[in-house]
Amino acid sequence: MSINGSLGGAYDLSAFQKQTPTNDGLVGETGADGGGATVVPGPYVVELTSKNLQGAITTSSKLPVIVAFHSARSENSAKLITQLERLAIANQGRFQLAKVDTDENADVAQAFGTDAVPSAAALLQGQPVPLFQGLPDEAQLTETIEKILQAGEQYGLNAVLDGDANATPPEPEIPPLHKEGLEALENGDLEAAHAAYTKAISQNPGDDEAQTALHQVELLQRIAKINPDGDPEAPQKVLLAAHDAPITDLEAQLRAADVEFSFQRPDAAFARLIDVVRATSGDDREAARQRLIAYFDILGPSQDIVVAARKALTNALF
Repeated sequence: MSINGSLGGAYDLSAFQKQTPTNDGLVGETGADGGGATVVPGPYVVELTSKNLQGAITTSSKLPVIVAFHSARSENSAKLITQLERLAIANQGRFQLAKVDTDENADVAQAFGTDAVPSAAALLQGQPVPLFQGLPDEAQLTETIEKILQAGEQYGLNAVLDGDANATPPEPEIPPLHKEGLEALENGDLEAAHAAYTKAISQNPGDDEAQTALHQVELLQRIAKINPDGDPEAPQKVLLAAHDAPITDLEAQLRAADVEFSFQRPDAAFARLIDVVRATSGDDREAARQRLIAYFDILGPSQDIVVAARKALTNALF
């Protein structure tokens, strides 16, 4: 299980906070016209897949990205793409058009929570903003794009693309404590990683990315304690012990749930802990609930399995 900037196992659509412009309002190099627009590398139009989605999110921290969902099965899809491509070229890099073929990239469409084609959304500083479904007329489409550009300007997203199709997308900036945590993980130092992410949260209680990373690190720490010697039979022993123990044996059930979750069996871990919630009360019930919340955070709220488990947890609590 890796630490990443994902949408809870999918893709991170909220990795960027609102930027604070410098005194001159610029983030990078200015254009040759001296007009104050920041120039960033990248083409006006890209084919968006899971491989370059994070790059589009990064671009959206500098300028608006319009995401268009299309399919060969939809006659209006081609018309919408043609109109948007024309607008992208006409605007000379004020926004980037990211085209998603939903037949080939259903996972990207799922990350945006859409299954409609044609349709469009905008990315502003990593935040997805639904725009429309279907095929608006050209005047409506132009007006929609202009409103997005105006909204982008209010957030300081006034950079322009240089139109270089071979340009390397900008790398996301990693906060110092996040970088420290990642480096500690790469070195296998879970204690240092835990300290870095804990400090990040203490400095910014709203740092959801650090909280998710901390939940993952704590899971890794618990698994390391369960099997400090790398015994291949240790996980099975934990599961057998939990099977023989009553469902009210909190520690046995929590250990077993960690094993199941870390071995990519979240459904089993969820079911186990929801049973614990049903059978316990007080501190034990709260401990099981909190462990579930940590699992939900690691996977991400949009995952179907998490949505179903949240409903089951609510029923168990009330």
